[in-house]
Amino acid sequence: MTKYGVDWEKVKARHSAFWRGELEGACLSTVTSPKDGAVWGHFPYPQTTEDRIKWWTDAEQIIRRYRDGFQGTYFAGDSFPLLINDLGPAGHAGFFKGAKPRFEGSIWYEPTLENYEDLIFDPDSFMYRKNVELAKAFAEDAKGEYIVAMPDAVGAGDVLSHLRGPDQLMFDFIDEPEAVHKALRTVQSVWENIVQTVHDVVKDNNSGGGCVGWLSTWAPGKHVQLQCDLSVMMSPAMFEEFLVYELEAQSQFADYSLYHFDGEQQVRFLPYLLAVKGIQAIQWTNVAGQKAVTEYIPVLQQIQQAGKGLILHCSPDEIPVLLENLDARLLHLATWAQNQQEADDIVKLIERESR
Repeated sequence: MTKYGVDWEKVKARHSAFWRGELEGACLSTVTSPKDGAVWGHFPYPQTTEDRIKWWTDAEQIIRRYRDGFQGTYFAGDSFPLLINDLGPAGHAGFFKGAKPRFEGSIWYEPTLENYEDLIFDPDSFMYRKNVELAKAFAEDAKGEYIVAMPDAVGAGDVLSHLRGPDQLMFDFIDEPEAVHKALRTVQSVWENIVQTVHDVVKDNNSGGGCVGWLSTWAPGKHVQLQCDLSVMMSPAMFEEFLVYELEAQSQFADYSLYHFDGEQQVRFLPYLLAVKGIQAIQWTNVAGQKAVTEYIPVLQQIQQAGKGLILHCSPDEIPVLLENLDARLLHLATWAQNQQEADDIVKLIERESR
């Protein structure tokens, strides 16, 4: 990755140490800024449905956009160039017969599943084939110059929310619990299929590891993100009944897993998450309208005290408080800077204040 100014062997070793809880000195840091003097390409988001589909699924377009971005980005700290293989959150909803994706600002789905017996995996579906085709195209282009992320196939419950609609799924948890349990296991098997298939495609380019793109994480093996955004509408008892199985199964299937945690609204589920041994890290997201991440220090400390790593996206001015209160060996901070000097100054701050 020297093409983009990254000492990958050093960065790779630091990311590996994070997952072992053995970071020495500074916490893990993803700090990026515009490269001084960079000239950026212009890629306006298209207005027509046909062009939006190409925006999301045309490998040549996607690679051109990312290559332009890499060329104009300064990678500081433990950051590295990566391409996000993005076909929408809970994108494996599109792998089932009858699924109807909507290509908008992201990719969403019409609630088309009327009967759980019709939840049938379709390996010939456009979305499944595209996930695999894009992974192959990205890995072939990268040739070790950048990391290719895993697809955003996350959350079996979130898949059912796409296909049934969240309001109907809430009723199903009460009215059709056995059908929902069976459907969640069907989605789980399809999740395992896409994770293993794509990991096998990209692992050689990724130094044998995996990457969760939007979180800028890399781990030295099969690496996945777990989540259930739907859970903010659920009780702890319902979470335990329907979703803990998914967390256990997926974290056991992977070598390194993190949980995407929607801040304050999911704190009530924390005891269940901390009890899942296969979850090695929790990524805290500050949902719109919630307080700053620095306002949740006791909760963040509880996560680290359970032996879990923390992945936090924060503003530069929040970094001193986080470093003062959290264990650097189990901490990955991701932030941004306006220019290269500011990025270097942030890295020096992190090196100086980590404890």
